[in-house]
Amino acid sequence: MHTRQDPVQPSPRRFRRAVLSAALGLLVPAFAGVVASAPAQGVTVPVMAAGGDHSCALAAGGSVWCWGHNGAGQLGVSGINESTAPVQVPGIPPAIGLAAGSNHSCSIDTANNMWCWGSNAFGELGNGTTATHSAPVQVKNIRGLQISAGEGLTCAVNLMHKADCWGDNDFGELGDGNTNNVSVPHLVSGLTNVQAVAAGYFHACALLTGGAVWCWGDGSFGDLGNGTASESNVPVPVIEGGAIAIAAGFDDTCAILTGGDLQCWGDNGDGELGTGNLNDALVPTQVVGFTSGVQQVTMGLESACALVGTPVAAWCWGDSGGHGDLGNGNFNQTTTTPTRVFGLQAPPSGGPGGPVQLAAGNEHTCAVLQSAQVKCWGYGFYGQIGDGADLDRAIPAPVIGLPGAPAASYQVSSGGWTSCAVSTGLNLSCWGADPGNGSLNTPNPAAVPVPGLPPGQVGQVSAGYGGCAVTLSGAPWCWGYNFDGEVGNGTTTDQGSPAPVSGLPSVESISNGGLHVCAQVFNGGARCWGLNTNGDLGDGTTTSRDTPVQAQGLPNNLAQIAAGGDQTCALLKTALVKCWGTGSSGELGNGSTSNHSSPVSVKGLPGVVQIALGWDFSCALTTFGGVSCWGDNADGELGNGTTSNSSVPVGVSGLSSGVVAIAAGDVSACAVLQSGQVDCWGGGLSGQLGDGSFTGSTVPVTVSGFTSDGASIGLTAGGQTGCSLDATETAQCWGSNFDGQVGNGTLSDTDTPSVVTGL
Repeated sequence: MHTRQDPVQPSPRRFRRAVLSAALGLLVPAFAGVVASAPAQGVTVPVMAAGGDHSCALAAGGSVWCWGHNGAGQLGVSGINESTAPVQVPGIPPAIGLAAGSNHSCSIDTANNMWCWGSNAFGELGNGTTATHSAPVQVKNIRGLQISAGEGLTCAVNLMHKADCWGDNDFGELGDGNTNNVSVPHLVSGLTNVQAVAAGYFHACALLTGGAVWCWGDGSFGDLGNGTASESNVPVPVIEGGAIAIAAGFDDTCAILTGGDLQCWGDNGDGELGTGNLNDALVPTQVVGFTSGVQQVTMGLESACALVGTPVAAWCWGDSGGHGDLGNGNFNQTTTTPTRVFGLQAPPSGGPGGPVQLAAGNEHTCAVLQSAQVKCWGYGFYGQIGDGADLDRAIPAPVIGLPGAPAASYQVSSGGWTSCAVSTGLNLSCWGADPGNGSLNTPNPAAVPVPGLPPGQVGQVSAGYGGCAVTLSGAPWCWGYNFDGEVGNGTTTDQGSPAPVSGLPSVESISNGGLHVCAQVFNGGARCWGLNTNGDLGDGTTTSRDTPVQAQGLPNNLAQIAAGGDQTCALLKTALVKCWGTGSSGELGNGSTSNHSSPVSVKGLPGVVQIALGWDFSCALTTFGGVSCWGDNADGELGNGTTSNSSVPVGVSGLSSGVVAIAAGDVSACAVLQSGQVDCWGGGLSGQLGDGSFTGSTVPVTVSGFTSDGASIGLTAGGQTGCSLDATETAQCWGSNFDGQVGNGTLSDTDTPSVVTGL
């Protein structure tokens, strides 16, 4: 999406290796482990692999999809430097196995042939050459059962249950008794009955039948786990027996033992061994608190993650690297003991939210859920999160664009008189008035495709009185009501079809408040346009704008921007919230009822991971999974059992934990719980609480007969219609339907969810 230089610098402990790798590519670990708990019945889940700054998934039917950095062709396609959403790798047979290394990727086909693509400076593609290939090439002289890719090397378990490695061998990481690079598979010396291999940066390990673990290569930080800090070009024994899974990181290794005991060894300068200290470990050492119940482990550059317990939950530890690598909502944290990843735990009763696999890359990690949804978090500079942006994510974000059912969507958004959904194929459809198909002020009770946008390239939508969309290239488009310049194209004439927003650099996300719109610009803070009577745009004035202006007093890099009816808020990467615009009902959360045309800090909030703004109230989701709201409360939109306004955040009744996503509309708000249950509160005269009634509630009530996909809920300020994706990622809506914004083919309000037709 952007042309820029990678800002990441290695820590001083890694200087020796960073210098060596400067001409070779990016620092990277590899993934090796086991798939944990079973998926939901009848659901085929993807298999994930995460590399240096790219990610790959093996989808149903054996197709392979990759996203992120493509400087060496590691996505398996040519002509692009990166992709912020998955692209299919062409030219390979259906796959049954997958691996991602620093700058290369590999798969195993149904005939056990192996294919690799990307960087090949050391022969890591295994085709007998050192030429880079952006299209898959077949690995020579091997058929295999499992494959693992590291930095400049690849290892595999062959059909005879022996280990082969190829590529870089400066530290003996090929395990063949010498230090010569090879461009075709070579047997690792002396190993038989091999069940799994894990390739790290300059070392590799094997798991044998009976649970023995052997390692080889560089051991400078105790990587080999044999009690020394020496390298070895042949395997050395680490664990005599009882291991059931292994994973190799940058210069460290972990093994799961029988019963789920997790032990790690090697470099620990960032707490990535999880041992409660920063001391390197030359032999396997206990991860704090994980003496049983560990189902899978994966290792990154300066962090590690595991699936643990029943019901299963995801945990990470180490250094977040300033990018949110730990997934717990904190962009900047180092912890030497495990911390739970936000929202990635199965509810006690089961449901779609539980993770079944983790895969750690350089400074990002991805999870596959029981529902087949894939989420990633951490460093997003090259699009490796896969959510259509180049942003870092401190909590898991859904990957967009992987194959789905014909009617499936990955995002839904409802606004004042328009609702929209983005399909899994990344095309946009809308319904209601002003759906973007050229018609204005005409009800459309079923979804219609929005023309004029690049096909298969829509990354995000935010509905309002019309809507706004962002393509994968970062181009913002808006349409609909434009009296105050809400379309942002330099006019105040209503637009029936999408028009490019004027004068904006490539944007990462967009939020439509109905009468004004704000966009998050990479390394450029927030730009806003539209109605500005009360300082809604944050530019220090009250002058409405028909083209974007810069919001003042914000850092360049934001976690989120959200536009409300007459106010706007930004979530900073420090987990603090700043708001501006109308404050007459306390919606700015700063303890006053004054308007502010530039940002002010919200008081009394703990760490925040998401914000959602209604017409004249605001809400935040905390790192603990709790919800707090502030502002107008005439219809109970603060959810605290009263109708009294509050100029500071108050907790929503019964939602102090367990919430994974929030959204706010005109006079109501909703929350998605970990179980997939959706609760709503506030005004309900149009049925927008979805509980089977047309009455409001000052405390949360449950949407009837509906289970969310565990992440998606879409309401926008000004709207009295709620929409969400159900557990099958089918869009359903409820509430006000005067303009057909429920999308069920009628113009009658509905108090329970209805499936959107026409998608």
